[in-house]
Amino acid sequence: MDLAKRTELYIREQGLLQAGDRVLLAVSGGVDSLCLAHIILSLRSSLRIEAAVAHFDHKLRPESAEEALFVADFAASHDTAFFSGSADIRALGGNIEDTARKERYAFLRSTAKKIGACAIAVAHHADDQAETVLLHLLRGSGPNGLAAMAPKNNDIIRPLLFASRSDILDYADCHGLEYCEDASNQDITYLRNRIRHQLLPQLASYNPRIREALNTTADICREENYLLDEMAEYAFAQLWLEERNALNKDGLSKLPLALRRRVVRKAWQLLTGEDLDFAHTEAVLQLGDEDCVQLPGDMKAYQRDELYFAPYMPQLPKGYDPLPVEADNCWHRLADTSWQYKAALSSNTSTGEKWNFIVDESLLPQLAFRCRQDGDRVDSSGKAGSKKIKDIFIDKHIPVYLRAQWPVLIAGEDIIWLAGLWKKEQIVVTKPVLIKLDPCVKI
Repeated sequence: MDLAKRTELYIREQGLLQAGDRVLLAVSGGVDSLCLAHIILSLRSSLRIEAAVAHFDHKLRPESAEEALFVADFAASHDTAFFSGSADIRALGGNIEDTARKERYAFLRSTAKKIGACAIAVAHHADDQAETVLLHLLRGSGPNGLAAMAPKNNDIIRPLLFASRSDILDYADCHGLEYCEDASNQDITYLRNRIRHQLLPQLASYNPRIREALNTTADICREENYLLDEMAEYAFAQLWLEERNALNKDGLSKLPLALRRRVVRKAWQLLTGEDLDFAHTEAVLQLGDEDCVQLPGDMKAYQRDELYFAPYMPQLPKGYDPLPVEADNCWHRLADTSWQYKAALSSNTSTGEKWNFIVDESLLPQLAFRCRQDGDRVDSSGKAGSKKIKDIFIDKHIPVYLRAQWPVLIAGEDIIWLAGLWKKEQIVVTKPVLIKLDPCVKI
């Protein structure tokens, strides 16, 4: 079957274009992009679409200006609108390949927006796909990277992704198409060119159909990646605390590792619009309580009650001075904390639950709530006869950020209640006073 007909079927099967769409064709002048443009322009009537041609000059080679004129002539000969752009990539600095890609796509997207094109067609083919799988594999990648290029990725479509390079060369020869030869495609200082000219031929000696095998790998990984991404999107929606720029720590910890990684990356993408690399993702997931990790762009991730993303990590809450207990049956907040208490005379001598405590009325003048102090100990049934409050917090898994303000009830100098965690035994009660705490936590 003719490559043009196969391309039309692929476009329809993949839903790349619909009747009435306008598409911008990215044409460098090389054989791949020129064949793509020739095919799409020949399908305008059958697909009922409109098309325009765009060329971007990176000014990396002396002949690039002539290539721009060549593409302009091609567009004119096919009665097609032509748009051009350029940038001195070397002058912009940075990695040449990355800078060229960013500038090219920025031009293509601005042009597509200007002419109302819903898609930008690029000429990636099956051989490019095989190279991309290997490129990602060499750099270290999961399903997302091994999925390589999709037939459609937002506004970018790849109508020739099914076709081999030999299919494209045969089409150009059959239709007598002239095209430009880019000498840089032979330059093995570029990693992709080394993969193309050295690694793939060597792999073909092990598997003559290595390109098909790598494309199959990409297809499998892409579909599995879609599924994982849908699952991660659902989990992210359940765990993201928008008003706090945080993820629910407990919910995140219950997810399989593969989903935890994706949920963290989704949080980062939401906040920054960028991807978070594997090393930073792993560092975030390994955070313990009160740990912090520096992320790109002067952002940090830190774990407190939740997993937060912020420019800085706040200091731990500070303690407060002792507060005398008032037995007026009214709620009183403990300084600026989330804790509050109410105390009143009662007919009961049993508390009924851990956030309640009974004392005798005679102790009221001595009662006060305070914070834990260094060296605080309470009675214990252990060999030492006492235990550090710090060790009780550790045993009960009380987060560090809560410990400084945890209510300690004292009678004079004597600790008689560590709210919800420990209480002094054998307190004689004749006139009960019930102290109720409204906790800021659940344990």
